[in-house]
This record gives sequence, structure tokens and C-alpha cells, in this order.
Amino acid sequence: MEKSIVIQLHTKYHTLGELSEQTEQIWFALHGYGQLAEFFARKFDFLDKRKYYVIAPQGLNKFYLKEFSGRVGANWMTKEDRLNEIANYVNYLNSIYKKELEGIDLQKVKINVLAFSQGCSTASRWIANTDLRFDELLLWAGEIPQDVIGQPIFKTIPTTFVMGTQDELLSAAFVEAFLERLKLFQLHPKIIRFEGKHEIDKDVLKALIY
Repeated sequence: MEKSIVIQLHTKYHTLGELSEQTEQIWFALHGYGQLAEFFARKFDFLDKRKYYVIAPQGLNKFYLKEFSGRVGANWMTKEDRLNEIANYVNYLNSIYKKELEGIDLQKVKINVLAFSQGCSTASRWIANTDLRFDELLLWAGEIPQDVIGQPIFKTIPTTFVMGTQDELLSAAFVEAFLERLKLFQLHPKIIRFEGKHEIDKDVLKALIY
């Protein structure tokens, strides 16, 4: 007989910069499959830390990338116990948002989300399942999953998709099907293609954020 239990969980996340009255933009940065928040946050180290504050949550599931030792990565969910995993990371991300932004005048800052690869589905489900405020959504090498793409929020939040023209994980058929799905749901995001693979290009990132 399968049962479930709710427990208190201690986990970590990383930040870059200093949140203060000078902060103009807050970016939640959600990593991809097999990555760690500590290293993902470093992709934003070019930002002016007085004006930009980066919050990099980490997927709750950790594993060895090869065999049974060595480098460790994290992921946001698998198909196993899918709905509970989604609920867990939505609660986790909500908790980080509320902890970090407590006491901040949210009318004076922009609150944005950038997600990469598997993080795109995570970010989309988070935004679709919370009443927290976000000003911009930037999805890199990923999509809005089918289970939430019909939610009204995606018709109102400014959204940008970034895809590498040589992305080895996003086939031409995948991209074409996704673009058709955007049309079906009458979504009109900005779409940027760059010469690159399944990776975040810092030059493109700088152009998008600045």
C-alpha cells in the first residue's frame, strides 16, 4: 500500500549580489538538468551587483552524474510521483521568494525569471501555480509544458524564448511543434535564435538583460 507523509526539509539555494535600496532588478535563475545552483549563478557574474540581485534555487533531487561517485548534479523532477514533485518545488520556490523579498518595496524593483532547459518547465509551472508577482519570463532552451501553457498568465507576462541554432537537444521537429503550439494558444512571445548549442551564451545573455 502506497502512503505519503509531509516532512520539514532543509535545503539550500544561492544568491549573487546584495539586495538593497539600490537594487533595480531581481532575477530568479533556474538551472537545467544535472546542474547545480552554485555554478549556474556564476553565469550572471557580469552583472552590476548593486543594481541586480540573482537568486538561484536548486532542484531538490540530487544525484551522481556518472556511476556512484564524483560530480553531483540536481534535477527538478522526474515522472515518478510527478504531481507531488511539482507541488514540492512550487512550495520551495514560493518560500524562497517570500523569504528573500520580505520587507522589500516591490513597486521599486522588477522581478524576473530566467530558466534554462529543464528549468523552463519548472519556471512555467511555478508561475502558473502561484499568485506571486513576476514582470518578465525568459526561457532558454526549453518550453512552456503542455499542462500549463493554457493558463491565462502566459497571455499577460512578457516572455522571451532563446534557442541555439545547433542545440543538440532541441530538434527541428520539436521547435516546429512548439511554435505551432504557441500559435494554437494565441501566445506571441519574443523568440531569439543564436548560433550556439545547448548552453547559455553570455553575450546573448548580456544583451537580453541590459
